[in-house]
Amino acid sequence: MQKTIIAAKSDNHVIGNQQKLPWHMPADLAFFMEQIQNGYLLTGRNSYGTPEGMGVFANRQDVILVTRQKDYAPKGIYVAHSIAEAFELAEKLDVRQLNILGGAEIYAQTIQLADELIITEVHTTCAGDAFFPAIDPALWKEVKRADHPADAENPYAYSFVWYARI
Repeated sequence: MQKTIIAAKSDNHVIGNQQKLPWHMPADLAFFMEQIQNGYLLTGRNSYGTPEGMGVFANRQDVILVTRQKDYAPKGIYVAHSIAEAFELAEKLDVRQLNILGGAEIYAQTIQLADELIITEVHTTCAGDAFFPAIDPALWKEVKRADHPADAENPYAYSFVWYARI
């Protein structure tokens, strides 16, 4: 099973602020939706419940939600109570591609276990309360990058960056 972390982070590693994305970047949203077309989605309960999450996860039957809350069971998705349980469930479901979508705690628990990172670097610094973990160059090698300038719809320059585990 290929495990891919997909995230957008600012230059100061912020991924969220008060359960919301701290930017509006249509190009990143389109890129993100393209990346998650194939495979199952793994997310935490907090990310699942955000306004952005509700849009991403609506009408999908291929979502594995990780929560410590034993009685939390949204209809139509799989629920696990740990990352290990989520990975075991994905194996039982014969998942070939598992896209790990956060939030911060899920990223921190899976960055050492993932095979690939696909990161949108939003070139700004911003306030936030959720952060992406540091990408250790001893474990990860950048293999592809696409840089884009800010434009009328995307207020910040940004880069799509792929990393492979060393």
